[in-house]
Formats: sequence, structure tokens, C-alpha cells
Amino acid sequence: MRIKGTLLTYILLIVSCSAIFAQSIKGEVVDKDRKTGLGGVTIENMYTALIINTNDDGSFSIAASQDQLLEFKKPGYQSARLRIPKGYTPPYFKIIMEHGFSKPGEMLARNNNRYDNRADSLRFRELYKHELDFEKLSAIGSIAHPFSALSKRNREIWRFQETYNETEQEKYIDKTFNEELINKFTGLSGDSLKRYMMRFRPGYEQLRGMNDYSFFTFIKRTANIYRHPNRPNGSQ
Repeated sequence: MRIKGTLLTYILLIVSCSAIFAQSIKGEVVDKDRKTGLGGVTIENMYTALIINTNDDGSFSIAASQDQLLEFKKPGYQSARLRIPKGYTPPYFKIIMEHGFSKPGEMLARNNNRYDNRADSLRFRELYKHELDFEKLSAIGSIAHPFSALSKRNREIWRFQETYNETEQEKYIDKTFNEELINKFTGLSGDSLKRYMMRFRPGYEQLRGMNDYSFFTFIKRTANIYRHPNRPNGSQ
């Protein structure tokens, strides 16, 4: 009897853990204005990369675990997001979507998630105007003005000029590819977030060459690669 009781407890524990780590999330997506079900909405589990579409009546069922993030997208509508709550999970979710920006990039632009470094650059350039405008001696100039070339102060200014652009570029990357934004779009946090950001930190020229949509796509693609390293190119 004791063995049977222990076995039953073990089975119940497994069932309980399964309920916590994997469950079927059910609900309905509704058009805000028409108050009717919205079919053809793409639902993606941002943690597992699982993708499904809502039925014609707007109903859906998707596998997700507590604290995972679901994203709802449909052309012509603003994206909606649902984080599965910890603890008690409601048996049914109603997601309301409203007409608006259809591209994630347009929403990014509207929400000002991209860092505009122009104001900062102008402010710092004005602050260090003397050093940045200080004339750098050429090889010939160094021969003609040996004392200027050997001046410790001058050498410090020239070294500052060399590192200024690099510092500006690193600051731009830090401000754009930041923890708050990455957490928002991937759900990563803590050490996992830091490891992802170190591994996939983009270069300055790469980042400047991206528009908002391609930047969003870069984050999404690399997050899938990070979560599923054995899949080719992070494919779903």
C-alpha cells in the first residue's frame, strides 16, 4: 500500500508539473469595432516559435507554458500580446485587436524604440568642440613642428580624436540594442538575456543599415537561433 501511495503521489506530481510547463491555451480573437471573431490571425509563441492561425470564427488553441509570451498579428491590425500568467491560468482568453499599423516596424517607429543619436552627438560634439577641431599634424607637419608633435597635451587630444568615433558608435549600439527592448520582444531576462545580447550584438554599420522592420526581424530570428541552436538557422 505504501508503494502504491508513493507511486500515486509521483504520478500526480508529474501531472501537476506537466500542467505548469505545458498547457493548451484557448480563446478567441475579436475585432474591436465589429465585436465579431477575427479569423486568419497569426499567433506565435515567442518562446517556442510555435505558430498557428485562428479559425474563421476567431477561436484558437495553442500550446504554451506559464510566463511565456504570445503575439497576435494580422495585416491591417495592431499587434497584440498576451503573457501567460503564473499560478492560475484562466480557461479562456479574449483578445481584442484594433485596426492600425500592419507592420511591426511601423509600430516600432511609432513607439520610438529606435535610439536617435543625433541630439546626443551634437551635444557631445559641442562639448568637445575644441578637441575635435584641433588640427592633427601630418608626417610633414611633425617634422616642421617637432615640439608640437612631442607635446603630451597634443598627443592626448589626438588620441581622443581617434577614440571619439569608436565611443560614439559603441554608445549607439548600447542605446539601440538595449535590454528593455530585447526583453520586450523576446521575453528573455536575467543571465539568459545577457548571454543572448553578448552573442548577437550587432556591429555599428550593420545596425545603421537596418530599418525598424529589419531590426525587429533580426531580433526575432536571432532569438530563435539562441533558443533552438540545433535547428538550421533557427528555423521553426
